Amino acid sequence: LNSGITAAYATFRNYYATESGMNLTVYGTDEFTHGQQQTNPPLNTYNNQLNPSQGQVGVPWQRAYTAINTCNGIIELGATASGLSETDRNTLIAEAKFIRANWYYVLVHQFGGATLDLGSGPLKFNTSTENIASRDEASAIYDVIISDLTSITDGANNDDLPSSRPAAGLAGHAWKASALHLLAKVYLTRAWSNDAQSGDFQKAYDTAMDLITNSATYGVSLLPNFADVFREGNEYNSESIWQVNWIDNVTFNNNTAFGGPAYQNLSHVLFNCFYHDNTPGLVRDVANGRLYVRYTPTDWLVNTAFGDKINDSRFDKSFQTVWRVNSTTTRNPKNLVLGDTAIWIVPAHLAAQVELTKDSRRYVVFTPRQATNPGTYFGASGAGYADYDGYNDQNKYYPALSKFKSTQPRPGNDPNVMSVRPFIVYRFAETYLIAAEAAFKLNEVCGAADLINVVRARAAADASKVAAMTANTLADLTARGIDYILDERSRELAGEQMRWTDLVRTQKLIERVNLYNNYPARPGATIPNPQSFHVLRPIPQTQIDASVDPTTSDGKYPQNPGY
Repeated sequence: LNSGITAAYATFRNYYATESGMNLTVYGTDEFTHGQQQTNPPLNTYNNQLNPSQGQVGVPWQRAYTAINTCNGIIELGATASGLSETDRNTLIAEAKFIRANWYYVLVHQFGGATLDLGSGPLKFNTSTENIASRDEASAIYDVIISDLTSITDGANNDDLPSSRPAAGLAGHAWKASALHLLAKVYLTRAWSNDAQSGDFQKAYDTAMDLITNSATYGVSLLPNFADVFREGNEYNSESIWQVNWIDNVTFNNNTAFGGPAYQNLSHVLFNCFYHDNTPGLVRDVANGRLYVRYTPTDWLVNTAFGDKINDSRFDKSFQTVWRVNSTTTRNPKNLVLGDTAIWIVPAHLAAQVELTKDSRRYVVFTPRQATNPGTYFGASGAGYADYDGYNDQNKYYPALSKFKSTQPRPGNDPNVMSVRPFIVYRFAETYLIAAEAAFKLNEVCGAADLINVVRARAAADASKVAAMTANTLADLTARGIDYILDERSRELAGEQMRWTDLVRTQKLIERVNLYNNYPARPGATIPNPQSFHVLRPIPQTQIDASVDPTTSDGKYPQNPGY
């Protein structure tokens, strides 16, 4: 049972903090578009390459059922297992229900309907190969998720998850706070959907408020400083409700530099810009990270969502905008020394001032619409540095999300080695935003504003800025409604693998992508163009080809509309 739980938890390493999982949750939103190292990625542009044969779409589908079947076995066989105390046995079964619920939640919000019978009956453990597979409706999937999560949080029968946070040696295991947070999120998601049941918004609110009201019992609290939530080495903090773990041991986790497995943690490299290309005094290093140049923040995210960079500290604590010289022998016509500023990406509210002097500064400047003239900065040889001469919409040089930066020791100080930092999946600040969204939908606008203000007050640059951060929340929420809540979720949760599902849940995906991610990432690239059917992913072609569905007229596993 213990080995089964370990194996089931490990499957999440293929979805969280990986390129495939990030592509399914970060791309194709109002927050991030594709960077210079990607050409028309289908999960951002929604072109015809986003189809049932698109490999990354199939990753959660493939990994989920292995974990679900393992959890089915733990739940089914664990009740009569010997060699464990009743408490330990119940905890393992409860953890299996949490894992199963979380994977089914991933499936239902990515694909809609999914399969409950893996070959031995719904939610039964299957030990033999089976190619008979039927697809259950999304409503049935929601029922299973909610049943699992309520059974381990309702206080009945001594089979709940533990109320207290796991001990240090068990960090990464779920406990009651993890399940309550997920349950509130599931109720909220179903409440917006066609499968909504009466009272879902109220249940989402009540469940989130249980966690908030009894936070001391569950061992959770907001950290005073937003930056500390993602401080390396502090991932198991009081705000973290559940995280996915890696280990720095190649026997169990091949975190090598190149060609590693799909479960590597790439979160620290996917958001990096091309900081060392044709810029002064910079080479790739561990502190700045390997650069995949995958996810470029949209102009809306940088300059509108994070428009207030005076009172709100979250932009500066979420993004890197300054790179400092780490090589005095690399393109250094102005004799910069180690530690000098090499690049500054200027915020919009300072751009007009800086643009007047950008070509005379000792470092390279990027503003939202202009950049240092390479020929002026580097002299005659600078004529070859055409990449930012004219500066194209920040697809190559842009503020880099720094939440997941990883500077762990690496063999040979190799910046290409992948991260082993835990990835925080759920945290307490989002619990407040879940409760606020549910309250808003229940027409409790003042209560929703109060909940949002708890998060906003923590985000204030200092104590003197709290009033400015909280004074207009009620008015803004009243005027803009769910769009304001989505804006606040961006400020708090940018890049944390939630945005695509947030936009789908609130039925805002197409509207907000068309508003805020509506330009080509570089000349000739496709402009994102989501259609109504893109609120669900295609069922992987491998599933359709490998199975027979006796409940359909043609025997084929059903595909989602539009694909």
